[in-house]
Amino acid sequence: MYTLIISIFAGLLAGWFFTNDMNSPTWGVICGVAALFITQMLIALFIRIKSGKIQKEIETVMQDAQAKANRMMVQFERRPPGSLKVAQQQLEKVQTDAVRKTLELCGKYTPFYKWNLMLPRQINAMKVQLHFQLREFGKVDELLKKSLLLDVRTKLIKLVRLYKKEDPALDKFYKSKLTRIKGEDGAFAACVYAWMKVRQEKYDDAVAALVQAKKLSDNAVLLENYDKLANGKYKQFSNAGFGDLWYSLYLEEPKIKMQRQQQRMF
Repeated sequence: MYTLIISIFAGLLAGWFFTNDMNSPTWGVICGVAALFITQMLIALFIRIKSGKIQKEIETVMQDAQAKANRMMVQFERRPPGSLKVAQQQLEKVQTDAVRKTLELCGKYTPFYKWNLMLPRQINAMKVQLHFQLREFGKVDELLKKSLLLDVRTKLIKLVRLYKKEDPALDKFYKSKLTRIKGEDGAFAACVYAWMKVRQEKYDDAVAALVQAKKLSDNAVLLENYDKLANGKYKQFSNAGFGDLWYSLYLEEPKIKMQRQQQRMF
């Protein structure tokens, strides 16, 4: 909002100045438009620099947490803990503390919201992933309504929430937002959706999703799951091959509780 107001003011001022100075309305219009765009670019550059500093703080928090978790894992390997459950809780606490700290740092973006109208929706998308990681699904649902769904991770979270709430918009959302993704991300998205369809006993929909995804990816888990469904082995369908990427969606719990905390935080 502020960016637009200031840019328009700068454009009008420049247009008026050059029109009077050179007695040329055409030249005044040209200079006014140029001043408007230059002002917008300068403000955008300023916001980008400030946002970049906040992003570096967030990255540092996550990197420090990952390094700490890795050190703990090395220690556990050298000296096995008395209780796997306690060790798992310690690792989860390191991760949770980092996510909480990141959410606090997201508040530093607030002063720039009035300068960039799209920034709040971008930061909300980041918060969606963080709150989802904390399993604070109520906040996730609230923020999804005010977020830009640009990356695959956020779209998958939206898909999971639609599935969990038995929302009839599930199929439409998948077909409109996730079917055109290529490579590994597309394969994973298709397998997630197919898993949901298998649980709903809509096997034809599951097979159709995998057939479409096979045109854009040759992922091994995708191909294996397709073979199982094509041969009617519905109970053998599994996304375990995707590892933490799959389990971080909280649709299934890993069979082995004690594992490295390598989940993507963004």
